[in-house]
Amino acid sequence: MTTPLGTTASRDLGRVLPTGETIGRYTSYLDAQKAVDYLADNKFAVQRVAIIGNDLKAVERVTGRLSYPRVALGSAATGAWFGLFVGLILSLFADSEMVSTVPSSIALGAIFWLLFGVLTYAFQRGKRDFTSTNQVIATSYDVLVDPTVAGEARRLLQQLPMNGQAQHPGSNPSAWGQAPNQTPQQQAPERPASWNNPEAGQQPQTPQPSQPETAEDQTAGPGTTGPRRGQFPDLPDGRPQYGERVEDQPAADPPAADQAGAADERSAGTDRPADGGHGSSAAGGPR
Repeated sequence: MTTPLGTTASRDLGRVLPTGETIGRYTSYLDAQKAVDYLADNKFAVQRVAIIGNDLKAVERVTGRLSYPRVALGSAATGAWFGLFVGLILSLFADSEMVSTVPSSIALGAIFWLLFGVLTYAFQRGKRDFTSTNQVIATSYDVLVDPTVAGEARRLLQQLPMNGQAQHPGSNPSAWGQAPNQTPQQQAPERPASWNNPEAGQQPQTPQPSQPETAEDQTAGPGTTGPRRGQFPDLPDGRPQYGERVEDQPAADPPAADQAGAADERSAGTDRPADGGHGSSAAGGPR
Protein backbone atom coordinates (compact mmCIF):
# COMPACT_ATOMS: atom_id res chain seq x y z
CA MET A 1 0.00 0.00 0.00
CA THR A 2 1.39 3.41 -1.03
CA THR A 3 0.66 6.81 0.46
CA PRO A 4 -0.30 9.90 -1.59
CA LEU A 5 3.35 10.99 -1.38
CA GLY A 6 4.49 7.82 -3.16
CA THR A 7 6.17 6.15 -0.19
CA THR A 8 5.34 2.62 0.92
CA ALA A 9 3.64 2.36 4.26
CA SER A 10 5.33 0.13 6.82
CA ARG A 11 3.57 -3.19 7.37
CA ASP A 12 2.08 -3.87 10.77
CA LEU A 13 4.08 -6.81 12.09
CA GLY A 14 1.25 -7.66 14.45
CA ARG A 15 -0.97 -8.69 11.52
CA VAL A 16 1.53 -10.98 9.78
CA LEU A 17 1.91 -14.66 10.62
CA PRO A 18 5.29 -15.35 12.19
CA THR A 19 7.69 -17.60 10.35
CA GLY A 20 10.25 -20.02 11.72
CA GLU A 21 10.92 -23.64 12.58
CA THR A 22 8.32 -25.70 14.39
CA ILE A 23 10.07 -27.28 17.36
CA GLY A 24 6.96 -28.77 18.99
CA ARG A 25 3.23 -29.29 18.55
CA TYR A 26 0.87 -29.55 21.51
CA THR A 27 -2.79 -30.42 21.91
CA SER A 28 -3.51 -27.72 24.52
CA TYR A 29 -2.43 -24.15 25.00
CA LEU A 30 -1.25 -24.82 28.55
CA ASP A 31 1.32 -27.34 27.30
CA ALA A 32 2.64 -24.91 24.71
CA GLN A 33 2.78 -22.20 27.38
CA LYS A 34 4.69 -24.58 29.65
CA ALA A 35 7.30 -25.20 26.93
CA VAL A 36 7.83 -21.47 26.32
CA ASP A 37 7.99 -20.79 30.06
CA TYR A 38 10.69 -23.46 30.40
CA LEU A 39 12.71 -21.74 27.68
CA ALA A 40 12.35 -18.41 29.51
CA ASP A 41 13.53 -19.98 32.79
CA ASN A 42 16.69 -21.21 31.03
CA LYS A 43 17.62 -17.71 29.80
CA PHE A 44 16.56 -18.39 26.20
CA ALA A 45 15.73 -15.49 23.87
CA VAL A 46 11.94 -15.97 24.04
CA GLN A 47 11.35 -12.86 21.93
CA ARG A 48 12.12 -15.15 18.95
CA VAL A 49 9.40 -17.62 19.94
CA ALA A 50 5.77 -17.63 18.81
CA ILE A 51 2.75 -19.83 19.57
CA ILE A 52 0.35 -20.45 16.67
CA GLY A 53 -3.04 -22.09 17.03
CA ASN A 54 -4.19 -24.36 14.19
CA ASP A 55 -7.75 -25.09 13.04
CA LEU A 56 -9.57 -22.51 15.14
CA LYS A 57 -13.07 -23.51 16.23
CA ALA A 58 -15.82 -21.50 17.93
CA VAL A 59 -17.22 -23.45 20.89
CA GLU A 60 -20.42 -22.62 22.76
CA ARG A 61 -20.84 -24.49 26.04
CA VAL A 62 -24.37 -24.74 27.42
CA THR A 63 -24.40 -24.04 31.16
CA GLY A 64 -28.06 -24.38 32.10
CA ARG A 65 -31.76 -23.92 31.36
CA LEU A 66 -33.57 -20.57 31.50
CA SER A 67 -36.91 -19.86 33.15
CA TYR A 68 -38.74 -16.77 34.41
CA PRO A 69 -37.73 -17.20 38.08
CA ARG A 70 -34.08 -17.75 37.12
CA VAL A 71 -34.09 -14.73 34.79
CA ALA A 72 -35.68 -12.53 37.45
CA LEU A 73 -33.24 -13.64 40.16
CA GLY A 74 -30.18 -13.18 37.95
CA SER A 75 -31.32 -9.76 36.74
CA ALA A 76 -32.06 -8.58 40.27
CA ALA A 77 -28.61 -9.67 41.47
CA THR A 78 -26.92 -7.83 38.61
CA GLY A 79 -28.96 -4.68 39.32
CA ALA A 80 -28.13 -4.85 43.03
CA TRP A 81 -24.37 -4.88 42.32
CA PHE A 82 -24.78 -1.96 39.94
CA GLY A 83 -26.85 -0.04 42.51
CA LEU A 84 -24.21 -0.69 45.19
CA PHE A 85 -21.54 0.82 42.97
CA VAL A 86 -23.68 3.90 42.20
CA GLY A 87 -24.57 4.38 45.89
CA LEU A 88 -20.90 4.33 46.92
CA ILE A 89 -20.01 6.91 44.28
CA LEU A 90 -22.82 9.19 45.37
CA SER A 91 -21.96 8.90 49.07
CA LEU A 92 -18.31 9.71 48.45
CA PHE A 93 -18.58 12.60 46.01
CA ALA A 94 -22.07 14.09 46.64
CA ASP A 95 -21.70 14.63 50.37
CA SER A 96 -24.76 12.46 51.02
CA GLU A 97 -25.34 10.04 53.86
CA MET A 98 -24.10 6.53 53.08
CA VAL A 99 -26.76 4.89 55.27
CA SER A 100 -29.60 6.19 53.14
CA THR A 101 -27.93 6.41 49.74
CA VAL A 102 -26.44 2.93 49.38
CA PRO A 103 -29.55 0.87 50.28
CA SER A 104 -31.79 2.97 48.09
CA SER A 105 -29.36 2.61 45.16
CA ILE A 106 -29.22 -1.19 45.62
CA ALA A 107 -33.03 -1.44 45.65
CA LEU A 108 -33.51 0.78 42.63
CA GLY A 109 -30.85 -1.09 40.67
CA ALA A 110 -32.33 -4.49 41.49
CA ILE A 111 -35.85 -3.42 40.49
CA PHE A 112 -34.72 -1.78 37.26
CA TRP A 113 -32.59 -4.77 36.10
CA LEU A 114 -35.29 -7.25 37.12
CA LEU A 115 -37.86 -5.54 34.88
CA PHE A 116 -35.37 -5.19 32.05
CA GLY A 117 -34.32 -8.88 32.21
CA VAL A 118 -37.87 -10.26 32.39
CA LEU A 119 -39.08 -8.11 29.49
CA THR A 120 -36.10 -9.11 27.34
CA TYR A 121 -36.70 -12.81 28.03
CA ALA A 122 -40.39 -12.45 27.25
CA PHE A 123 -39.68 -10.86 23.85
CA GLN A 124 -37.58 -13.90 22.87
CA ARG A 125 -40.72 -16.08 23.06
CA GLY A 126 -38.87 -19.22 24.09
CA LYS A 127 -36.37 -19.20 21.21
CA ARG A 128 -33.39 -19.40 23.54
CA ASP A 129 -34.24 -21.09 26.84
CA PHE A 130 -30.67 -21.83 27.91
CA THR A 131 -27.51 -20.08 29.05
CA SER A 132 -24.10 -20.64 27.49
CA THR A 133 -20.55 -19.38 27.25
CA ASN A 134 -18.64 -18.81 24.00
CA GLN A 135 -14.94 -19.27 23.31
CA VAL A 136 -12.57 -19.79 20.38
CA ILE A 137 -10.10 -22.66 20.75
CA ALA A 138 -7.58 -24.39 18.48
CA THR A 139 -7.13 -28.11 17.91
CA SER A 140 -3.33 -27.88 18.16
CA TYR A 141 -0.66 -25.32 19.00
CA ASP A 142 2.71 -24.99 17.28
CA VAL A 143 5.76 -23.45 18.95
CA LEU A 144 7.78 -21.61 16.31
CA VAL A 145 11.36 -20.45 16.84
CA ASP A 146 13.76 -18.43 14.70
CA PRO A 147 15.78 -20.93 12.57
CA THR A 148 19.07 -19.49 13.87
CA VAL A 149 18.31 -20.60 17.45
CA ALA A 150 16.02 -23.59 16.74
CA GLY A 151 18.71 -26.13 17.63
CA GLU A 152 19.31 -24.56 21.04
CA ALA A 153 15.56 -24.50 21.74
CA ARG A 154 15.24 -28.21 20.92
CA ARG A 155 18.18 -29.05 23.13
CA LEU A 156 16.59 -27.27 26.07
CA LEU A 157 13.12 -28.77 25.53
CA GLN A 158 14.61 -32.25 25.48
CA GLN A 159 15.22 -31.82 29.19
CA LEU A 160 11.53 -31.01 29.84
CA PRO A 161 9.45 -34.17 30.43
CA MET A 162 5.93 -33.88 29.06
CA ASN A 163 3.55 -36.85 28.89
CA GLY A 164 0.93 -37.27 26.18
CA GLN A 165 2.66 -35.06 23.61
CA ALA A 166 4.04 -37.18 20.78
CA GLN A 167 5.58 -34.22 18.91
CA HIS A 168 7.35 -32.74 21.91
CA PRO A 169 11.16 -32.71 21.45
CA GLY A 170 11.65 -34.54 24.74
CA SER A 171 9.45 -37.46 23.66
CA ASN A 172 11.75 -38.41 20.74
CA PRO A 173 15.35 -37.44 21.62
CA SER A 174 16.86 -39.23 18.61
CA ALA A 175 15.02 -37.01 16.12
CA TRP A 176 15.50 -33.57 17.72
CA GLY A 177 18.14 -32.55 15.20
CA GLN A 178 15.88 -33.11 12.20
CA ALA A 179 13.94 -30.42 10.44
CA PRO A 180 10.30 -29.89 11.48
CA ASN A 181 7.65 -32.07 9.89
CA GLN A 182 10.36 -34.36 8.52
CA THR A 183 10.12 -38.07 9.05
CA PRO A 184 13.29 -40.10 9.61
CA GLN A 185 14.70 -41.55 6.42
CA GLN A 186 14.42 -45.28 6.05
CA GLN A 187 16.82 -47.41 4.09
CA ALA A 188 15.35 -48.64 0.84
CA PRO A 189 14.92 -52.40 0.61
CA GLU A 190 17.57 -54.25 -1.34
CA ARG A 191 16.73 -55.39 -4.83
CA PRO A 192 16.40 -59.17 -5.07
CA ALA A 193 19.15 -60.86 -7.06
CA SER A 194 16.58 -62.74 -9.10
CA TRP A 195 15.56 -59.46 -10.80
CA ASN A 196 18.95 -59.24 -12.57
CA ASN A 197 19.14 -62.99 -13.26
CA PRO A 198 15.68 -64.45 -13.77
CA GLU A 199 17.10 -67.98 -13.88
CA ALA A 200 18.80 -67.61 -10.49
CA GLY A 201 15.71 -68.45 -8.49
CA GLN A 202 14.72 -71.37 -10.67
CA GLN A 203 15.77 -74.88 -9.70
CA PRO A 204 16.91 -77.33 -12.37
CA GLN A 205 14.21 -79.75 -13.25
CA THR A 206 15.28 -83.40 -13.12
CA PRO A 207 13.53 -85.83 -15.43
CA GLN A 208 11.15 -88.02 -13.54
CA PRO A 209 11.10 -91.74 -14.35
CA SER A 210 8.03 -92.85 -16.18
CA GLN A 211 5.69 -94.89 -14.07
CA PRO A 212 4.28 -98.10 -15.48
CA GLU A 213 0.65 -97.97 -16.38
CA THR A 214 -1.63 -99.53 -13.90
CA ALA A 215 -4.39 -101.92 -14.70
CA GLU A 216 -6.92 -99.11 -14.26
CA ASP A 217 -5.14 -96.95 -16.89
CA GLN A 218 -5.06 -99.83 -19.37
CA THR A 219 -8.74 -100.53 -19.02
CA ALA A 220 -11.58 -98.54 -20.50
CA GLY A 221 -12.34 -96.82 -17.21
CA PRO A 222 -13.02 -97.38 -13.51
CA GLY A 223 -15.31 -100.32 -12.97
CA THR A 224 -14.70 -101.83 -16.44
CA THR A 225 -12.59 -104.79 -17.54
CA GLY A 226 -12.27 -104.23 -21.28
CA PRO A 227 -9.28 -102.59 -23.01
CA ARG A 228 -9.05 -98.84 -23.21
CA ARG A 229 -10.06 -97.42 -26.60
CA GLY A 230 -9.09 -93.94 -27.77
CA GLN A 231 -7.76 -91.00 -25.78
CA PHE A 232 -10.52 -90.72 -23.19
CA PRO A 233 -11.58 -93.58 -20.90
CA ASP A 234 -15.02 -95.13 -21.33
CA LEU A 235 -17.84 -94.80 -18.86
CA PRO A 236 -18.32 -97.49 -16.17
CA ASP A 237 -21.05 -99.17 -18.24
CA GLY A 238 -18.75 -99.53 -21.27
CA ARG A 239 -20.21 -96.70 -23.37
CA PRO A 240 -17.80 -94.11 -24.86
CA GLN A 241 -17.42 -90.85 -22.90
CA TYR A 242 -17.81 -88.64 -26.03
CA GLY A 243 -19.70 -89.50 -29.27
CA GLU A 244 -20.66 -93.01 -30.43
CA ARG A 245 -18.39 -95.96 -31.07
CA VAL A 246 -18.39 -97.48 -34.58
CA GLU A 247 -17.22 -101.09 -34.56
CA ASP A 248 -14.94 -102.35 -37.34
CA GLN A 249 -17.05 -104.90 -39.34
CA PRO A 250 -15.37 -107.86 -41.26
CA ALA A 251 -15.61 -108.08 -45.06
CA ALA A 252 -18.94 -109.56 -46.19
CA ASP A 253 -18.92 -113.06 -47.80
CA PRO A 254 -19.97 -113.24 -51.53
CA PRO A 255 -23.57 -114.32 -52.11
CA ALA A 256 -24.37 -118.00 -52.45
CA ALA A 257 -25.52 -117.56 -56.09
CA ASP A 258 -22.14 -116.13 -57.05
CA GLN A 259 -20.42 -119.03 -55.35
CA ALA A 260 -22.62 -121.53 -57.24
CA GLY A 261 -21.91 -119.85 -60.58
CA ALA A 262 -18.22 -119.94 -59.98
CA ALA A 263 -18.41 -123.65 -59.12
CA ASP A 264 -20.31 -124.40 -62.38
CA GLU A 265 -17.74 -122.57 -64.43
CA ARG A 266 -14.94 -124.56 -62.85
CA SER A 267 -16.76 -127.88 -63.49
CA ALA A 268 -17.52 -126.94 -67.10
CA GLY A 269 -13.91 -126.10 -67.80
CA THR A 270 -12.77 -129.51 -66.63
CA ASP A 271 -15.40 -131.47 -68.66
CA ARG A 272 -14.74 -129.95 -72.12
CA PRO A 273 -11.55 -131.93 -73.06
CA ALA A 274 -13.17 -135.24 -72.17
CA ASP A 275 -16.14 -134.61 -74.42
CA GLY A 276 -13.91 -133.74 -77.42
CA GLY A 277 -11.98 -137.02 -77.13
CA HIS A 278 -15.10 -139.11 -77.06
CA GLY A 279 -16.44 -137.34 -80.14
CA SER A 280 -13.35 -137.93 -82.22
CA SER A 281 -13.26 -141.55 -81.39
CA ALA A 282 -16.91 -142.01 -82.23
CA ALA A 283 -16.53 -140.29 -85.56
CA GLY A 284 -13.48 -142.25 -86.48
CA GLY A 285 -15.08 -145.63 -85.74
CA PRO A 286 -17.37 -145.79 -88.70
CA ARG A 287 -14.77 -144.43 -90.98
